[in-house]
Amino acid sequence: MSTSDVAAPDQNLPDVEERAWRDVSDVGIATARTEWAGAAREMLLRAAGKYQALVQHKDIATGVQELTGIRTKQPTRQWIGGVLAEVSAESLRRGEPMLSALCVNADESVFDGYAAIVGAATGTTPPDPDVHASHERLAVYRHFQAAGLPADGGSPVIPSKLSAARGRARKAAIAERPINKCPRCNLQTPASGICDTCD
Repeated sequence: MSTSDVAAPDQNLPDVEERAWRDVSDVGIATARTEWAGAAREMLLRAAGKYQALVQHKDIATGVQELTGIRTKQPTRQWIGGVLAEVSAESLRRGEPMLSALCVNADESVFDGYAAIVGAATGTTPPDPDVHASHERLAVYRHFQAAGLPADGGSPVIPSKLSAARGRARKAAIAERPINKCPRCNLQTPASGICDTCD
């Protein structure tokens, strides 16, 4: 089962040149974060309507500024986590799965801070944030009755790009493992370490 392309949902936005922009320093970080979180929620809700749809965090960062008219020159990594934490908190208040699980990096891994957000919300930090997010995404698609959801309800899926990268990493790790050889015949020994040929 393949995942859909990672993309920002379609948006009808005013021409950027015509926008009356406000800077985050004019409205305050708390106001900006609240407005950005509302816009991010709308973007993620659009993605939640399509089975296996994802949104890159850079698209969220650009989209929330365009949707709200509040922009910042700060690097995305310095503020996007707080915005997505608010989105997650709102999902929990509404009794929904975490919409922020649909937000990914360019390599389709979860955004930085996902594990911390889950830990703060549930009291347990997931050992593998990407596996946790795959289950949370499925819950999101089911909750919002996503188009394309299989009749059997679907299954948790690691996005294709990330899955391929993990597969390559596993193969590389196996290839780097030392090979135990018999000191007498120089043949590879089994896991027991006892040479079948010499003993």
